[in-house]
Amino acid sequence: MSPESDRVVATARATLLATSRLETEVRAGEFVGQADDPRAGTRGAGPTPTEYLMMALASCTAITLRGYADRKYDYAGDITVDVAYHEPRTVGGSRYLQRTVRLSEEIPEEDFQTMINIVERSPVTLLLQFAWSVRTDIANGQGELTASATKA
Repeated sequence: MSPESDRVVATARATLLATSRLETEVRAGEFVGQADDPRAGTRGAGPTPTEYLMMALASCTAITLRGYADRKYDYAGDITVDVAYHEPRTVGGSRYLQRTVRLSEEIPEEDFQTMINIVERSPVTLLLQFAWSVRTDIANGQGELTASATKA
């Protein structure tokens, strides 16, 4: 396919003014925010670019699950998604993202298995899997983390 025939799904712009060291204005559509890369131990003007990426995965996962649950079941309750980026301490180790999904309401096992598959096919997950391993733990209701999936 040629670039002219491809569908644009999302766009973003970052502007770093000559008068600003690392504080960057970021835009997506009508939304404006700040990204920063502060020195260790200092407070930044906004999330780092990496933190924005983690927020994208976390929010996309929650939105995808909510959309599915609302269409099919309407009983997943609150959905909380935490994402952590892990860098290896040893040479040759793998970088990966650890995603933890928690549902406040327990759902039947068959439906829970379907939701695990839905998480692995959320749009940002599919996009990130080109570069990183995304590891996922999911808690069904208030219990312990009961399911795991890893996509390389």
